Amino acid sequence: MRKKFLIRQVSFIILLFSLLLSCNNTGTDAAKTDTPDATKTTDMGDMKMQADMMGGNLDTLWLDSATFLHLGAGTRLTFRFYIDTPGNITIHGWTGNSNTWNNKLPEVKLLTGRQSSVKFGTGSYFGNLQISPNDYNAIRNKLNDTKSKFVVFGPVNPTTGTDAGEIFYKIYLTSDSPRNITPLIVYKFLVDPTGI
Repeated sequence: MRKKFLIRQVSFIILLFSLLLSCNNTGTDAAKTDTPDATKTTDMGDMKMQADMMGGNLDTLWLDSATFLHLGAGTRLTFRFYIDTPGNITIHGWTGNSNTWNNKLPEVKLLTGRQSSVKFGTGSYFGNLQISPNDYNAIRNKLNDTKSKFVVFGPVNPTTGTDAGEIFYKIYLTSDSPRNITPLIVYKFLVDPTGI
């Protein structure tokens, strides 16, 4: 009786093994056809989103003066570009040396303000941006003197010279809310730049 049971077990295992092997055969030779590969087609919405990310207008960026002042005198700030949503590029910042940033959340996240006329796209360089301790102190002192409520970063993208294509920002101080998208705020920046 035990022999019959053992033979049935072995037969069952062999049958199961051969079924598994036959199910695993994909038949790739028979599957080849002249129809286009479905994985290579691209949705038009995806193409527009990719095109939007390859170029567009930069936004003015801002933070409130209390956040800026809280960083402390003599702070070195280094910013990196961050894609917030498709077509929306902002910058986040860290204090200190870059070797201490690993797995560290940014200490400063700039908010999006009014869209500028400054364009980015083919030929633009996106690199780290820095505010030196001396520049930080100059902005800090001017904030304290003017009692401005906001620090605003206005994008610049020179088209000529040694800095051609390099994206950077000029810093402005204002008491008018950067959330205000009327053109009036842009004119105020031109009158009250920090020089940095």
